[in-house]
Amino acid sequence: MFDYGRQIVKNIIAKWSKSDRLHYEYLSRVQADSHRSDIRVFEIGLSAQRYGNNQQSASDLSSEISLCLIETAKNNGLFVPKNQWENFGDKKRQPSGESIVYLSPDGKTVTKIRNPFAKAVIKNLRPFDIIFEHLIHNILFPNTQYTFKCISEDLSEVRIIYSQPYVSLNFLPPSQKQIDKYVIGAIGLKKENSYFYGNEYLSVTDISADSDNVLVDKNGIFYFIDPIIRLKKPAVEILEYYYRFLK
Repeated sequence: MFDYGRQIVKNIIAKWSKSDRLHYEYLSRVQADSHRSDIRVFEIGLSAQRYGNNQQSASDLSSEISLCLIETAKNNGLFVPKNQWENFGDKKRQPSGESIVYLSPDGKTVTKIRNPFAKAVIKNLRPFDIIFEHLIHNILFPNTQYTFKCISEDLSEVRIIYSQPYVSLNFLPPSQKQIDKYVIGAIGLKKENSYFYGNEYLSVTDISADSDNVLVDKNGIFYFIDPIIRLKKPAVEILEYYYRFLK
């Protein structure tokens, strides 16, 4: 069972082994040790629905959860209407299929207005997972952590708004060999096929050398900007595993 996670991978050259792994584990442990206060009010609201009607379709449940998150945000001063999105900065010309992205005036932060259901099929994302998804990203990729900001809506569908450090385009794209060594050696995932790295709990993709999702700075620090994380278990179970495992 423990052939992944924090496993020490033996046959990796020194540059890619101890220093990278310890740096990664330290940052990931900080994320795992942090409590979920930013989303606690939403977590409580969703927990009240978790054992509701088991006969609901995924579409109906997604709509119900959207309304629950929007209502909870409005009742707790955490709702931002669509007409205020431009206050987050300059809108990037090409939004992703998942998020609309704004760059802050100081150029240090991006704000992502995410449709949490946009890639739900690819991610195997259950409706109850959407409020926790960014926490899994933060443990795996602490250098590009998301900070929950607020909730919004578009055409009666929930939008979850996060901030993320802006990663300079002056950083270089690493080679596929470098990516493989880091993901296997520091993060502890196994290569499942040409596109996915994973373990018993999740798989990660869209981090190839041909994508623009992975950059490395002059000090060899990796930045995984917006990888796709496919969940093999409910998000809460994955978080419980990593919270325990990184202690």
